[in-house]
Amino acid sequence: VEGQDISFTENSIKTGFGLGFSMGKNTTGNGFVYSIGYQREIWKDRLRLNPNFSIGQYSSKLLLDAQDQYFNSLNLATNLYFDLIKIKSVSFVIGCGGLVNYSMGLKGTGGYPEVDNEPQKSQYVSDFHFGGYLGGGFRINPSNKRFAINIMPINIHYGNNNFSEFQAKIEIDFKF
Repeated sequence: VEGQDISFTENSIKTGFGLGFSMGKNTTGNGFVYSIGYQREIWKDRLRLNPNFSIGQYSSKLLLDAQDQYFNSLNLATNLYFDLIKIKSVSFVIGCGGLVNYSMGLKGTGGYPEVDNEPQKSQYVSDFHFGGYLGGGFRINPSNKRFAINIMPINIHYGNNNFSEFQAKIEIDFKF
């Protein structure tokens, strides 16, 4: 029926992809990031809870002074997003949360071995990190559409053992 508002539940599936840079005690690299999670609106269509899983696939190919590295970074996170400024279907979004990270991969030779004064060798890397999340961007959420688009140029993960990730992502929320 024309003119009738479509109503959706407060639940959605959030997917995302983007580019990232990851640093840890034993790893440094850039690459691609993918995420998927559940999202629930919890206050007046402005505050959302988002438990999610993300994977980053990183390498040091573009870093001239780093050892050859290929590693994955897995994150289990729970984030809160708040629409700070909202004008019709467009809003400025900020987010925060907590996460557990597991980074694992292979570190090889390369870089500047004379700096370390140690012979280079390949090694397997496996690190756990606990930390937080801060983010910001824009959300386009038409009330009569089954999806919302999040343009999130700022996504920062930080934690123990010098862990940090910087990501720029595009996310799509599929509403139920």
